[in-house]
Amino acid sequence: MINYILYTCLLALFQAWVLPAALNASNAKWMLGNRDQDPEGSIKYLRAKRAYANLQESLPIFFVLGVLGIVLDVNLESLMLYWLIARLIHVFAYVMGIAFLRSASFIVSAIILIMMALSLV
Repeated sequence: MINYILYTCLLALFQAWVLPAALNASNAKWMLGNRDQDPEGSIKYLRAKRAYANLQESLPIFFVLGVLGIVLDVNLESLMLYWLIARLIHVFAYVMGIAFLRSASFIVSAIILIMMALSLV
């Protein structure tokens, strides 16, 4: 289960740094500067920023449930994997503008968090 917590950390780093930088390469001067003002970003860059903000809403819950699963010796591995897959689909769908898939993957990830919590009871 610790592996999935670490993979989720990689997802968060990817969404926070790598993806926005890759989608905002034309503003390299801004990225290396003081960042006093937000640059004009592409639609995909702005979507990536919103996708990361969305991830931040559920990330603490995932981490708490994952650590509780480890502490209480409850196997949440498959649910953690499914949550991670749903979140990967979510960021892809969000950046690409596939609204139905984005919404469906968000709902699936929320349901999985509920299932993780119920497994701990």
